[in-house]
Amino acid sequence: MGYVLRRWTDADLPVLVAANAPEMMEHLAGPETDARVRRRHEQYIRGWDSGRPHMFTIRRDDAPVAVGSVGWWESDWDGEPCLETGWMVVPEHQRRGAATAGVRLLIDQARDAAAARGLPPVLMACPNVDNAASNALCRTVGFEHRGTLEDEYRGVPMTLNIWTYDLTEDA
Repeated sequence: MGYVLRRWTDADLPVLVAANAPEMMEHLAGPETDARVRRRHEQYIRGWDSGRPHMFTIRRDDAPVAVGSVGWWESDWDGEPCLETGWMVVPEHQRRGAATAGVRLLIDQARDAAAARGLPPVLMACPNVDNAASNALCRTVGFEHRGTLEDEYRGVPMTLNIWTYDLTEDA
């Protein structure tokens, strides 16, 4: 059993709804309104046409149900352009390797996109310093810790770890 990525579609709204639980949004300024979740879903669908963001669902290769999401979008870090990534796995599928597999697959996808389209060759992740699972995932898949950043998300001040991955390195 492995995992695959599938481009975000209209059928994937339930993934965002499941992720909007307080325990899932603990490190991201808390749950969003239903209207905001719907706007995010629409942004994920349109992102493929506009170039921002490129979102995927993470799926077990032996089951049609999405277990989470992962994606990349153009951003900047330290004054330079980069690709940024974020992910989540719904609670009932956590601690089974889905996030690790999804991020590894996303790295391959981002590497291919960067090479084919001339996008920045650096992938950045910015988990909250208190998000032990996401920070451990960054270490596990080979991101390099670059320090911390004070920022705001939806009006909530946060301290984030900055992790980068060189997409020019061989898989």
